[in-house]
Amino acid sequence: MAFIYGIADSERSLLNKLPNEVHDIDDMSRVKKEFEDKIQNEGSGFFAGIRKWNYKRQVNKFEKPEIRLFHKGTSGENQVIDELAKLDDSFHILCGVSIELHYWVTYNGQKNLKSAQMDLVVVCPKGIFMIEVKNWSNRFANNNDSFSPYEQTERAGRVLWISLQKVAKNVRVTNILLSIKGNLPYNQNYRSVYVSSLDRINQFLEKRQDELNEKEVEKIVKSLKGFVTN
Repeated sequence: MAFIYGIADSERSLLNKLPNEVHDIDDMSRVKKEFEDKIQNEGSGFFAGIRKWNYKRQVNKFEKPEIRLFHKGTSGENQVIDELAKLDDSFHILCGVSIELHYWVTYNGQKNLKSAQMDLVVVCPKGIFMIEVKNWSNRFANNNDSFSPYEQTERAGRVLWISLQKVAKNVRVTNILLSIKGNLPYNQNYRSVYVSSLDRINQFLEKRQDELNEKEVEKIVKSLKGFVTN
């Protein structure tokens, strides 16, 4: 079984917006119902009214549109983490990797890149893989013209590659855009971005030729562990 470090960044963002009683996304339904039950069972009177108001405020946190959005993203990322966990123990899965460089770097002819948030980074003898997860509906995937997941993936991979040069010179980073629903095709304008799906990702990784030895893997993992979301 692969080693897992941290949790999905979207899950941490989601938990930060919910009541403290929610410790992971599996708690959401239970905690919401507990607050709803408290509203129903609360008595009358001034102080009971204050408590009931507070319970309603907690329930409302679950019903905001942004919560549904984060929940969908978290669900997708966790599906990928669960799938990657099936790999053997030579694979290290780092979740929610956030890296900020000490200087701006050039991307697409402009000096406009300094930091990136990465859904998942896989480090193993097969190499280093930066994985961007999208759990988009067919409608959104077909009508989204303002945001390029390919560019997002490519930019994140570049930040990761630059940050690792001081750890492992000339190491290669493979950029993967993983579409949960399989509705994002390969884009020839972003040739450094591989497109995969949930049912093909493990096979894609396992079939790669070895590039790193055990000491190199250990060194790279150690350098990245401080950037994961906890």
